[in-house]
Amino acid sequence: MPFQFKLQVQPNGGSEFDDTALNSICLLCNNNRQICSKLGFWGNWGESSSCSQGFGGADFQLEPDQGRGDDAMGNNLALYCNPSGTEHKVSGISIPGWGDWLGRKNCKTGTVFCGIQTRVQDKSGGVYDETGLTGVRLQCCAKVTSVTVRLNPVFETEGSPGHDYLVEHTPTFSFGLLSSGPFDKSTCFQIVDTVRASVSFSEAAASASSGTSVSSSSVSTAFSLALIARDKQTTTTSWQVKASDHLYLYQGLATIHMSDGSTFKMGGDYLVSSSQKLSTSSYTVV
Repeated sequence: MPFQFKLQVQPNGGSEFDDTALNSICLLCNNNRQICSKLGFWGNWGESSSCSQGFGGADFQLEPDQGRGDDAMGNNLALYCNPSGTEHKVSGISIPGWGDWLGRKNCKTGTVFCGIQTRVQDKSGGVYDETGLTGVRLQCCAKVTSVTVRLNPVFETEGSPGHDYLVEHTPTFSFGLLSSGPFDKSTCFQIVDTVRASVSFSEAAASASSGTSVSSSSVSTAFSLALIARDKQTTTTSWQVKASDHLYLYQGLATIHMSDGSTFKMGGDYLVSSSQKLSTSSYTVV
């Protein structure tokens, strides 16, 4: 998540100089990554102060077309800390300040800026009026607030005492991305990959299988594999048991909750079998 930003700005060069003002914008993330789009060529870099909550609003200073005069266009950027709305600007460099502020634009509640696209004029080699950066788009994203897992009942039979012949059961279930809300598939899978790499299911698995003969490692596998499958699929599986046996089949189900209030669900393709009922309570793992 970006918590600072930096600008490359060429200072006012006077009436005999071809000014470009704002040339580049980069977002600085809390994982030490830097997100930049197309970069300009001239000026000095300066950084803003930090915002630990992420930025949720922006304003852009743009100089209008000067006709036969010297165009600079993009001049300055202000980002607003989310949710307090505190304004952050870059300091320590000279910014010409030409043009008008276009007005603050805000992300949807619960989302912050996570990506950037800039429009920058290529060098003309002095043939044309250089302008540097002429426009910017900022992308808003929701953050993961929690992840819950539970065992989803797929099939159960309690058998008939005294019957030892074999019976085959063929339950049908769905797995993969079961619901996506407002997210496209690509976004869902990026979030899922990040969650899967950083979460442990052992405590939830031990709670779900407590007091039964089913190993918690088997339940942990069911939870973790709920974050593996991609597109939604439906399959039929076969289980052969004695007619007198109890059989309970469960699938791992993961629900990812986002900061904008939306959720999406993933189901695993691995089934846990038990001769006793297991807990189907939800457990928070993130």
